[in-house]
Amino acid sequence: MKLRTVWWFGAALAAAGAIATGSRLHRRWGATGEEQAAPLPGDELVQNPAFSSTRAITIQAPPSAVWPWLVQVGMGRAGWYSYDSWAAKVSSAPTSSASTVIADLQDLKNGDVIDLIDSVVFRVHDIRPERALVLAGEYQVPLQPWRKSWAFVLEPVEGGATRLLVRERSAWERRWVGAVTATTNWLWFFATRRMLKNLKALVEAS
Repeated sequence: MKLRTVWWFGAALAAAGAIATGSRLHRRWGATGEEQAAPLPGDELVQNPAFSSTRAITIQAPPSAVWPWLVQVGMGRAGWYSYDSWAAKVSSAPTSSASTVIADLQDLKNGDVIDLIDSVVFRVHDIRPERALVLAGEYQVPLQPWRKSWAFVLEPVEGGATRLLVRERSAWERRWVGAVTATTNWLWFFATRRMLKNLKALVEAS
């Protein structure tokens, strides 16, 4: 085997290993082992997930202060507190995230639709004020249904702070869907991390 071939083969293995390791890390960004293992609202929507993640951040404010910011999320609502400039390219809805709590967006109910981007929507599956917002999504990728739960859970902690946990669970049957989502899950992670950091900053500054 030529030296160049060996080098490329080794580089490919190293890259694959780095991606696999990174994937395991981004699935639990900010979350403790205990938080990853704990059952959360919304887990029942996807019983045997092909992909799952639990991410978390500590916000120095009680759940009652975090909830109004969380319950108003959605395109055409208060936005997603994430990469607005990117969202503007894939959605026709207003994409500038709110910097204040909006009173008219606080009345959310089970069954309400929340837009992620154009043609990709979630429905409110479970809403527990100051405790949990659980969204359910079902998409039709080519030849394969794809189910997803997306739960935002507020846990009060010592000192009047809040742990905001975000759990995703997805299911599909065909392996090629998992290969495609290996990339999109990274994009989703970066967007989620930005959202959590922005939410923390907004709540703590208010």
